[in-house]
Amino acid sequence: ILEEVVRFMRVSLRGVTSGVGPSLRVPRHSSRSSLLSPPLNRNSSRTLRPSLFPVTAIRPLRTLLGGLFGLGAGGDANMPDVPLKKTESEWKEQLSSEEYYVLRQKGTERPGTGEYDSFYPTEGYFTCRACDNPLYSAESKFKSGCGWPAFDKCYKGGVITEVDSTMGMRRVEIMCGNCGGHLGHVFENEGFTPTMERHCVNSISVKYNAGEPPSGLEEAKVV
Repeated sequence: ILEEVVRFMRVSLRGVTSGVGPSLRVPRHSSRSSLLSPPLNRNSSRTLRPSLFPVTAIRPLRTLLGGLFGLGAGGDANMPDVPLKKTESEWKEQLSSEEYYVLRQKGTERPGTGEYDSFYPTEGYFTCRACDNPLYSAESKFKSGCGWPAFDKCYKGGVITEVDSTMGMRRVEIMCGNCGGHLGHVFENEGFTPTMERHCVNSISVKYNAGEPPSGLEEAKVV
């Protein structure tokens, strides 16, 4: 089995590492944008080569490893019991393909490419992109240098956790407490802030709101 995994990885990533992989033609004035890719110059048409580990290369690898070793590939079977329940067909209808990949299939943005990575508002709050559930205050966001938005606390009940033991390591996954959408992972005892928590969150999983958060919300650690 291990030999098959290695062979698959070599085949899937050969074009990527050699720089001769499949190209993507970006049409002039394209209206489609992706938070999983660097911004494009809308006034030009050019051919892009995939980055070292693009989403298209990771998806089939994740599927293979999931089948061999039981890694989660998203879907109802891997979602917690939450108040807001929708079928995967309904989520696919509501979300973009990139949003669905991260929120429902537990994917990850490439570091440094997210909309909110270098965004530090002084007021407002962040909600789940899938269901608008309040998750984090603007004050809880801090600069960690990890390549993804970082928060040191969340609204009570807004975020839930589950131990993620995939890929041979133990991590604590964080999800929306209302719809179960994948947010990222929380890391402890790194010393960034007094809470000793770093919520490493995908930008595409959340949405910033400039107004006042709903009344009655309290903030706390999640672990």
